[in-house]
Amino acid sequence: MSVIRAVLCVAALVCLSGCVAELVEKEKPRKGPVPEVGYIALGGGEVRYSTDGWGFVVSLRRRTALRKMRKVCRGKGLVAKISDDFTRQDSDAIYSGEELSDNMQKGLEHYSVAMYRHIVFECKEAEKPLAKPGQEKKQ
Repeated sequence: MSVIRAVLCVAALVCLSGCVAELVEKEKPRKGPVPEVGYIALGGGEVRYSTDGWGFVVSLRRRTALRKMRKVCRGKGLVAKISDDFTRQDSDAIYSGEELSDNMQKGLEHYSVAMYRHIVFECKEAEKPLAKPGQEKKQ
């Protein structure tokens, strides 16, 4: 019974650790007032994920971040393209009252500092495949 419990705990840890990717900045694509105009702004943004932990956990976080990136650019004929990818130390403030009061009583810091991988992206129109020579559309 304890083996099953341990396996379930590890599985839950793996599943939950992949969800620690967040959108830092988001600009959705905006269409013009008439279909002939197309898109006024293609959109883009920035996602980040923590690089702390085991390698496979970090790869799950990256996969989740890329999924969030594609979700922002979800539209007819749009794809997400990475324009910058960098690692940086970020500080996050604790906003919960319970956690904040515990840390203040123990004399701990109000901010936590950790390494995060940032991905800056923009939405672009998908490239249409080129027709092979000798193949023409039959009408």
